[in-house]
Amino acid sequence: MNLKESPNQLGDIPQLYLCIYIFLHLTLALNLPPKTRENTQVPLTMISFGLLLTTVLFGTVVCFFVITFLSRNPRNFPPGPVPWPIIGNLPHMGTVPHHSLAAMARTYGPLMHLRLGYVHVVVAQSADVAAKFLKFHDAKFSNRPPNSGAKYVAYNYQDMVFAPYGAKWRMLRKIANLHLFSAKALEDYRHVRQEEVAVLTNALMKSGSAPVNLGQLLTVCTTNSLARMMLGQKVFSDGGGDKQSDDFKQMVIELMVLAGVFNIGDFIPVLEWLDLQGVQARLKKLHIRFDAFLTKCIEDHNSKIKSGDIKHMDLLSTMIGMKEDADGVEGKLTDTNIKALLLVLH
Repeated sequence: MNLKESPNQLGDIPQLYLCIYIFLHLTLALNLPPKTRENTQVPLTMISFGLLLTTVLFGTVVCFFVITFLSRNPRNFPPGPVPWPIIGNLPHMGTVPHHSLAAMARTYGPLMHLRLGYVHVVVAQSADVAAKFLKFHDAKFSNRPPNSGAKYVAYNYQDMVFAPYGAKWRMLRKIANLHLFSAKALEDYRHVRQEEVAVLTNALMKSGSAPVNLGQLLTVCTTNSLARMMLGQKVFSDGGGDKQSDDFKQMVIELMVLAGVFNIGDFIPVLEWLDLQGVQARLKKLHIRFDAFLTKCIEDHNSKIKSGDIKHMDLLSTMIGMKEDADGVEGKLTDTNIKALLLVLH
């Protein structure tokens, strides 16, 4: 459970920036010649950069440790291992995090507190404790912690998974539940599932006694079923050699790989702009490819709707028809909302 956005939490990073700012100005003042300290237009080349850098770094470290000591456990956090400076409890997670969490739970109990970098996390390690979060305090803990994937790929938290809890999120959930997962929708799309299962069965029959990659065939079957329900078209071809199908497959694989990458900028925001691992750059390029694909799907649907060439209503056609309908405080459905919802459902 993420506590990063709690209103009672004092931000360490702004305080750290303030300390650096103060020490920088003090260092500038102390290192200027006596006759020129009152002159604010002195060139920076007159200052000893070695002493300046040493003072700033020393002051930053001292300030950070002072802030950490003074704000140590400022609220009534559950028990947990003592965090390291800056990186917090990230080293305690080990190479197998779920094993590490289970081991820590035996020491600190079923409810414990971790600080992963600058992100405060409360871990529920039993069904009873988890039920209190999910049943009785679900609204308070409904938002997901921010991360680079949702920011750079999912249209800056506009999808149903990472959108903040509120009227817009309830509208997206209602659209998915009513037009995709309801009993009526499942019955309307029964023929789609039957046709895709028939394609899967034929592929297995044609293989004869030769070995097949069953996992890949099942992925193609389920993905094409969802794509036809949402977009009215397949995204994977039945055979090989389809460039569009291959491109979409590569985009999905890239997204899955990047979703599992540990990005240090998500836990230590002061390092986010450096993009030390190159994750943000890859996410931005992937977003451009997905956006081009989804934009083309919307444009094709708009053309078919205007020409009356829509044979079966799919989720995208339904959402395009809802764009101009404002639903109370939930507001209008935009192209960005549509693309974000289609992206996360894929």
